[in-house]
Amino acid sequence: MRFQGALYNTSVKKTATDITKKALSLLPQRLVETGAWIIGTVHDEMILEVPEEKANDAAVILRETMIQAGKAYLGKVPVEVEVTIGETWAKK
Repeated sequence: MRFQGALYNTSVKKTATDITKKALSLLPQRLVETGAWIIGTVHDEMILEVPEEKANDAAVILRETMIQAGKAYLGKVPVEVEVTIGETWAKK
């Protein structure tokens, strides 16, 4: 049974990885006007460094890009994305 659970989880993790990679390929050109930099990823999270005055713009672009990437793999399955803004990743 444990092996079977791990097997099911593998496809979910792979899909999340594929969605993240797709979004990462789209983001740089979309973020140019915001001055944002992708500084890291952790599992299915992305960490951006953005000038404070452009944080909300970058958050909208990130959310829309993640949803678009998710729809490419999930079709009609709803894609939920949570974006938070903080001074540090620890304060998200």
